[in-house]
Amino acid sequence: MNRIAIYRIHYGLDFLEQSVKSIINDVDQVYIFHSSNPWSKKRSLTYLGQSIPLPTLNEHVESFINQKFDNKITYVAKEYDSPDNQYANMYQYVKQHFGRPIQTLMMEPDMVFAPGDAKKLFEYDGNYVSTKQIELWKSIHWRVPQRDRVGPTLWNIPIDHTFKGTYSDINVHPTIQNYNFGFCLSEKIMLYKHLVAIMGSQDINDSIPSERWYEDKWLNWKPETTDLEISERFKHYIKKIEQFDPPSNILEYMNGFENKGI
Repeated sequence: MNRIAIYRIHYGLDFLEQSVKSIINDVDQVYIFHSSNPWSKKRSLTYLGQSIPLPTLNEHVESFINQKFDNKITYVAKEYDSPDNQYANMYQYVKQHFGRPIQTLMMEPDMVFAPGDAKKLFEYDGNYVSTKQIELWKSIHWRVPQRDRVGPTLWNIPIDHTFKGTYSDINVHPTIQNYNFGFCLSEKIMLYKHLVAIMGSQDINDSIPSERWYEDKWLNWKPETTDLEISERFKHYIKKIEQFDPPSNILEYMNGFENKGI
């Protein structure tokens, strides 16, 4: 086994097909770890003055994978209690059950490469490298201003620690970028993701989200809306959304899917 990609799925399937197909020709195997439950063990929360049960997604991830992909995909149902070091733990699972890979690309289901970029990334010969990401906002034609948040990470050595996300350290590839569609999810998935953050952020020592973010900043967003960061304390970190003229290669790629999501 030479090249693999590892995904962790919990917040829905909106861009999984686009993401996997942007790398599938450049890897030998893709491992998709699916967790049905969020980190927090709570099952209810207070939202906008009301006590509500956490809604369930009821998505059939394994069936979706079998329908959309012919081969190279391994589905793993596995729950995790914390995001800390999660990708390193998934790597160890793959190593134990399927053999040690030579190169490992850590991905999330809303991360998409433009055609040809994943192939270029695998040519990197250092120990590990992350990619700059373009954070899109509700559409491929709007984006969050560039900030120091990296996307997928390629490892050419065994993975030892990965913190809460796909990256281990800020070692960014000078030319390759990735498109993050995490703010372009469906209303149902975005609300679920927001409620999970409200319910469990304290449990994982994460920033407390603004309770009204989904309603005021995302669902009813207008180009003049300001202070869009989810965190209650750091709303000003995303001062305003910018218009974005996407390169033709990623625009054409995304338009090639029946469920464009953009």
